[in-house]
Amino acid sequence: MTKDSLSKVLFWTVIIILISVSLLTYRNLSKYIGEVRSIRHSNRVLKTLEIVLSSLKDAEIGQRGYQLTRDTIYLDPYHLSLRTLPSQLRALDSLVADETEQSKRVDTLQHLAQNQFDVISKILTNARKSSLFMDRYESDLIMEAKNNMDNLRGIASRIRSAEEKVFRERESSETDLRNIAPIYLLIYGLVPMAGLVYLFTRLLDGLESRRRAEEKLKENIIEVRKEAALREFTQMTLRSILDNSLNGIMAFRTIRNERNQIEDFSWILANTISVKASGFAEEQLIGKRLLATMPETRSDGLFDRYCQAVETGVPLQFEHHRANGGLDQWLNVTVVKLEDGCIATFSDITEKKLQDSLFEERALLLNEAEGLATMGSWKWTEKDNLIWSDGLYKVFKKERGVQPSWNSFLENVHPDDIGLVSEFVSDIVVRQVPAKLDYRILLDNQIHYFSMSMKPMRADDGQSPYILGAVVDITDMKAYENQLKQYTSELQRSNQDLEQFAFVASHDLQEPLRKIRVFGDRLSTKFHNELDTVGQDYIERMQSAAARMQSLIQDILAFSQVSRNIEAYENLNMRGLIDEVVDDLGAQMRREHGTVRIGSLPNVNGDRAQIKRLFQNLISNGLKFHKTQEKPLVEVSGQKLKGTQVWQQFGKSGTAGEYAVISVKDNGIGFDEKYKEKIFNIFQRLHGRTEYEGTGIGLSICRKIVANHKGLILTKSEENVGSEFIVILPIDN
Repeated sequence: MTKDSLSKVLFWTVIIILISVSLLTYRNLSKYIGEVRSIRHSNRVLKTLEIVLSSLKDAEIGQRGYQLTRDTIYLDPYHLSLRTLPSQLRALDSLVADETEQSKRVDTLQHLAQNQFDVISKILTNARKSSLFMDRYESDLIMEAKNNMDNLRGIASRIRSAEEKVFRERESSETDLRNIAPIYLLIYGLVPMAGLVYLFTRLLDGLESRRRAEEKLKENIIEVRKEAALREFTQMTLRSILDNSLNGIMAFRTIRNERNQIEDFSWILANTISVKASGFAEEQLIGKRLLATMPETRSDGLFDRYCQAVETGVPLQFEHHRANGGLDQWLNVTVVKLEDGCIATFSDITEKKLQDSLFEERALLLNEAEGLATMGSWKWTEKDNLIWSDGLYKVFKKERGVQPSWNSFLENVHPDDIGLVSEFVSDIVVRQVPAKLDYRILLDNQIHYFSMSMKPMRADDGQSPYILGAVVDITDMKAYENQLKQYTSELQRSNQDLEQFAFVASHDLQEPLRKIRVFGDRLSTKFHNELDTVGQDYIERMQSAAARMQSLIQDILAFSQVSRNIEAYENLNMRGLIDEVVDDLGAQMRREHGTVRIGSLPNVNGDRAQIKRLFQNLISNGLKFHKTQEKPLVEVSGQKLKGTQVWQQFGKSGTAGEYAVISVKDNGIGFDEKYKEKIFNIFQRLHGRTEYEGTGIGLSICRKIVANHKGLILTKSEENVGSEFIVILPIDN
């Protein structure tokens, strides 16, 4: 056996071994992956089963909570389970669909779960109807629910046991595969290694032989070039002309097969432009085959066109797109026959194509934009030539072939607006300034509202001046504006009615409440010795409730009066006003052992009484909601900010002008910031009446006052650290 034959045999042997190794490795990996997937499947089954049991427990807990308290909030887990459990059971059923026994158990589980919800529903229905805490019927239902739940847990336990058994078997198999796979891979890799080493040495020998052959080829080329030197002189002039041409020029000779069919072309000439376009050096082209140097010419159709020109003798001219090798180039190509070959010339028209494409894209974009915006545009020259966009034809609902004119432009204008539009256009022509006009037109016997804009233009290239115009259909916007005005009017009227109702209702409630307190005082005073401790406690509770009711009514009156009793705005010295507030809160400060620190404050324009009440409520809250082990401290400070600074610092939009930003910061109990909007709602409290007194209206009044002054009130807080209320008011209202 020869050395080459031995190499071939060894090569194919190595290939067969590598293929075998690959197949064995693939088989082991596939088996390993299958075991891993099975383990994950078992995990998903167990996890889904736990979720189902958790949902059933939540439903049962919600039912028990409602039975004990009759508070519907405890039914939230039950309703959530009722919505989510069917999808969870379906997921579990789909996971065990391929396992007959498990699928039967899951079906039983579904049936028991449905029974459980039916029993809970009966319990809840009876609980709502029955006045007893628990009657006999309800007790029987609870026992039925317990027995059903025990059966449900039992079937769930069997599902879990079966799946855990499968899980352990698959985990053991996966561990065995993971331990054995590296050993097999090592054995499979060592066998072909020796053959690869031998093949590598043979490859090096082949490369060395190829290198010597290439050196010999270069020597032959040098000899050929020496022989061709005599011909170069006669070709220099022609070559100079070709290389200085702005177009690429190439010449080819046909290469035919034994049936006289063209199978390729050979390069015989290429000027500088062609060489650059090919991406090769000239010596890499001349004498070489076209399909060997540029194989893409067959797939992009150039080769077939060259063949067509040679076979028919008819010159061809066409545009060709070059997109191979990262290029994106358009060429204008001409091919003519030359003996048994052809000459191809080309010029780069990429820029022209890009400009044409850009123009088409802009026109398409304009048409699409006009269609989306329900608008159209036109151009009007001094010679009364009108050019309409496609969008204008659509807006006026006219056929594309209609000759544009001012008559066709004005024919749909509402009769009452024709004079207005004509005068507007004439004024633009005379004054030569941009302007805008809203008017009406009639289309399909319906009134549409249009907004027309016109702008005189002067061309920079010496051409006559012209006017650009555009119309936009604003019918929907007009309808929205009218609807918004109607909603605003209805909302204002509703707010006024609510404020009037709150004022009247609160005012009328005070008289009977006053009598309750007076007669309660008389009972407590006159019959104090005749009442036992229970009676005295009842009277004290009644008086306390009446006092809270009177405080609540007074706060409701104050809230309703915030918008009703707005005095003329005045320039307020905020430092003096805060000093007055601190004096008014003197008793509370002494009672709470609190301190108020006042920094520099900017003046604002506003209603004195409302602004005073605003900061009295904020400072009073800071003193009231303090920690038991720490004395309350309230700090009041302020600064001036521009509208843009308000946006940057607080993320809130502010109009032009200056704003007073005043901070009221305390070291109190604070609150979770998820309630920072809820605390401004009327009657909203975060603490019980036994912890801190109040009606829950104070901060609602604060927000109402700030809104009356076109300002903002923000809050920052942290539990057990303190709160900060930031009031932003325009200085010039």
